[in-house]
Amino acid sequence: MKHIKESLQRLGRIRAYVIGLLVIMFAAGSAVTPTSVSAAVQLGTQVMPLSYGGYYVLFPGKLAPYFKSGKLMVPIRAFSSAIGADLLYDALTNSVTVSLLDRSVGKIKAGQLEAEFNGETQDSLGIAPEVKDGILFVPASPILEGLKSFRWETQFNNVNKLTLGIGARKGEEWAKPEADRALAPYPVETTAHPYPLYPYNLTQTPSGKEYRLTLGVQNTSGFVIPKGNAELELVSVDSKGNSYYQTLKGPDSLTSKAALLSFSVSIPAEAEYVIFRSRTLRAE
Repeated sequence: MKHIKESLQRLGRIRAYVIGLLVIMFAAGSAVTPTSVSAAVQLGTQVMPLSYGGYYVLFPGKLAPYFKSGKLMVPIRAFSSAIGADLLYDALTNSVTVSLLDRSVGKIKAGQLEAEFNGETQDSLGIAPEVKDGILFVPASPILEGLKSFRWETQFNNVNKLTLGIGARKGEEWAKPEADRALAPYPVETTAHPYPLYPYNLTQTPSGKEYRLTLGVQNTSGFVIPKGNAELELVSVDSKGNSYYQTLKGPDSLTSKAALLSFSVSIPAEAEYVIFRSRTLRAE
């Protein structure tokens, strides 16, 4: 009996050891490494493109907006330029002021939750601005609210892709930037379907003396696009306000529903933001 009891005790210890070893091996094999986490976030991902006037406004590469605590964070300088607002930097306070017409949101500073609205009231931005890769990002909604000229809403297309739709508030004036006004409405007689392509990614890399933009889009029209039937337009705007207009032809093959496509173009200067729209053409 004594030998049987000792054998059972040894068996129990061996079993416990094996179970413990298996737990350690499983934990090591299933752990999420930093590499796998970072791979899920792609540079230039357009988490919620701006949309106004029948086209998208995109911020390339490291300027791409992102969500923080449910709020859309945008690059303040490029965002101000894209909505036609002025941006003033105050070196004494290391802060910036965004202004449009006679309204402003000022004393915007990294790490500071409070901002000054119209030079008078202090109020919270909801989330403190922060610097990423040397770029100041701020929550979009309190800036739009403080400037008073805009109405905006989160929109979903037919495949539940997000867009931040922006327009002029009723009774308010809003002069769009010159680059935006250069795009005339699509002519009805030659346009079969406007805006069939949704932009999901935009990267920007140096290429010699120029820059290379690579745009990723998805066919969200709900139908197959015939070969050679799509047309894309891009207006790249640099930090000095110079704009570069380009028209691209769609692929020479059928584009199935929800298909992902990629297009690359060269531009002479680094873009702060890019205006994008697309259409399918009527058969001649």
